[in-house]
Amino acid sequence: MIKKGLFILGLTGLTLSSCIEHEVIPAPEPKVDLVCSFEGNIGGQFVEYTENVDGYYGYPSIAKQTVSLVTDAQYFFAMVSDDFTPFVKIGMGSITWNSGNGSETPSLSLFNGFFAANDLPDYSDQAFDGFEVSYHHINGSTWTSLVKPWHEATNTANGPKVAFTGIKQESDASGDYSQFVCTFDNVWLYYTDPITSDTDSLIITEAIYRGWFKR
Repeated sequence: MIKKGLFILGLTGLTLSSCIEHEVIPAPEPKVDLVCSFEGNIGGQFVEYTENVDGYYGYPSIAKQTVSLVTDAQYFFAMVSDDFTPFVKIGMGSITWNSGNGSETPSLSLFNGFFAANDLPDYSDQAFDGFEVSYHHINGSTWTSLVKPWHEATNTANGPKVAFTGIKQESDASGDYSQFVCTFDNVWLYYTDPITSDTDSLIITEAIYRGWFKR
């Protein structure tokens, strides 16, 4: 009887184990590998921002203007830190689309096509029609490139050119991205003191910026 009971118990265990459903582990979702870094000479001093060093990380942003259901957008990128004040910010624009249907962002094809077609942009104030670079100083002041400044070198006709290379456009569950390597050189930035109205300048040379714009 004991042997018969063991046989029945074993047969029952085998039957139960055959009914257990195996766990199905879903394949991992693809994730865009976003990297950023900056190096260049600012006011004659070499400056370098490295991702995850001194708290620096990539921060994309967007500025928009909507008139008569048509939206213009300028895309910006900066490496910022919660622990340190200085950062360099670059911008490109404008992407224009009909937002009358409630769309808050341009289509993916428009977004991708804009950056692919504007890899050699001219300078533009506030990045409304091209490229802008600004530098947030340790003292809190912001120095910005201008199209018609006191230094003729930054004039769009005669000034240094900007180049976006390595443009890589990818998407994942968190958004759509246009990654880039941006180089610019001999760019004059300006700051006007709000109290004295005096204007000062500094130059950025041999800058290499890796980052991304987010749709």
